[in-house]
Amino acid sequence: MKVVVTGASGFVGNRVVKELLKRGIETCAVARRPVEFTNSLVVDSYFDTPEGDILIHLAENSNREQVNKMGDDYAVEANTLTKALILKDFQRIVFASSVVVYGDKSQELCKPTDLVLANDIYSKSKLDCELLIEKHNGVIARMSNLYGIGMSADNVFSKIINQIPCTDQIEVWNDRPVRDFLWIDDAVNALVEIALGEAKGVYNVASGHAVSINELVHMVLAASGFDKNCKLTVTKPIDEDSSIKLDISDTFNAFGWKPKMQLKDGIKQLLNYKK
Repeated sequence: MKVVVTGASGFVGNRVVKELLKRGIETCAVARRPVEFTNSLVVDSYFDTPEGDILIHLAENSNREQVNKMGDDYAVEANTLTKALILKDFQRIVFASSVVVYGDKSQELCKPTDLVLANDIYSKSKLDCELLIEKHNGVIARMSNLYGIGMSADNVFSKIINQIPCTDQIEVWNDRPVRDFLWIDDAVNALVEIALGEAKGVYNVASGHAVSINELVHMVLAASGFDKNCKLTVTKPIDEDSSIKLDISDTFNAFGWKPKMQLKDGIKQLLNYKK
């Protein structure tokens, strides 16, 4: 069995390749820049992805703001690439989608069977690719907010962590949104289990426990010991609810996967690494 991983130089892809190799699985790491793996392929375009038995497709831009600025051209290219990858006749394709397709207005746990929303280019592109993959018996992994060592600096979690040590205040734009944060290693294990499993369909890859940005800030302050002399300052408050909570029971039932890292412990690891 040969597993092909696109986006193998990325935050998620690099770790997925390492986990597959650790399990003794033949793996081809495909990236646009050199990676440290022996069996790797550097491509100018992911249309040149080689064939194999299983494909884990991670080679998409995860920055929602950047994608939306690119406009319809991005969505068209992502759709065209997905069609091309399907034609390579993999036995199984795992597509990394996003939980943003649920929107952010429900206070209930979002399930894979719930209605989805294409309210911007990013979510529309994800849903278009999901439909293509599902029609060819693929598997959709809707990923929540991933965090861990090596994550992008351009997300709310990094921006909070990077303000430690804190002298007087931590600033965030808005502290009301409720989000699900999943440790990177748990996400990687989920993707590998899904790739090596048999079930098809759509699955949430998340911690199953959402917190508000306000709660996240205070957890970071408590873990760092700056909770007594730092306050939270909200610079762009928005007076409306924004919530994405995820049900992961289907993922456990289909693949036996559940996250191991608790948020408070993940925060401690990030703070210790920062030191």
